[in-house]
Amino acid sequence: MTRKSTTGESRTARRARTPARPPRAKKPDAMETLVAANAQALALPIDPAWRPAITLNLQVLFKHAKIVDEFSLPDDIDPAPVFRA
Repeated sequence: MTRKSTTGESRTARRARTPARPPRAKKPDAMETLVAANAQALALPIDPAWRPAITLNLQVLFKHAKIVDEFSLPDDIDPAPVFRA
């Protein structure tokens, strides 16, 4: 069942009349953009074959940083004076 507009034209007919939209450009990935911007800022040449691995490692680094950042400590905690492994 097609719906008729007040002008008597069906929705399908209106769609056929309107020009096709151009395909949307792919939204750039934030991590890939960050890798490219940092490489440019540091004048660091990166082999294109290494970019997926660099992006993956950066994602893992950010995931771990988020875990550390979300770990709350009481205000009365002081850092250890000397750390020995």
